[in-house]
Amino acid sequence: MSRAILVGAAKRALYEQGYNIKRIPGHRRSNMWDAEKDGKAERVSIRTTRNRWIVFEPLEGGTKWQTLNDVDTVVVAAVDDRDDPSSVEVYQFEADQVRKRFDDAYAARIEREVTMRDNFGMWVNLDEDDRGNLTSVGSGLAAEHDPIEQYPLSELIESADPAEAAQEAAADEAEEGRPSTIAEVLDWAREQISALSGMPIRAIKLDCKFEA
Repeated sequence: MSRAILVGAAKRALYEQGYNIKRIPGHRRSNMWDAEKDGKAERVSIRTTRNRWIVFEPLEGGTKWQTLNDVDTVVVAAVDDRDDPSSVEVYQFEADQVRKRFDDAYAARIEREVTMRDNFGMWVNLDEDDRGNLTSVGSGLAAEHDPIEQYPLSELIESADPAEAAQEAAADEAEEGRPSTIAEVLDWAREQISALSGMPIRAIKLDCKFEA
């Protein structure tokens, strides 16, 4: 399941919904597009997910979001099942709806004293998460919206454009917000443990040991 296949599914869905789209250069994996339909112009962010979680990066202490604050619409291409995918579902959300989910998730983490950093990705589950823990906050966009299109995975793989796949593969393959130093990995792990356990992040201590 390559990222190029998921991006291709999102683009195909937009075309089939009657949009003309043109990629905005210089945004790398932010994948921002100018879109036009029936004379109305929009700015679109295409997101892809192989585990049905989507990510955006907070800015200015959570008062803004990288990419999300600059678009009108968010289009998400997601596998139907994270463990055994057979199709790709494409969703279209108003950016305000997505921002509300991320704002709620961010506020819940701050209330629970989870350390949040600018330019460090925060994830929200597309599906309804009824576990009632911290990571449940903001979940459920896909539960409130039907996919605009759904494509069999086998069909997408068969029709994939090799040139487009190579272009996507040449992009930075690191996940947005992925930690790049050992200190950032440990900080990220503490944040996740805090979110799952309900313990304040200051109470969580982790050690990293190397063995030859």
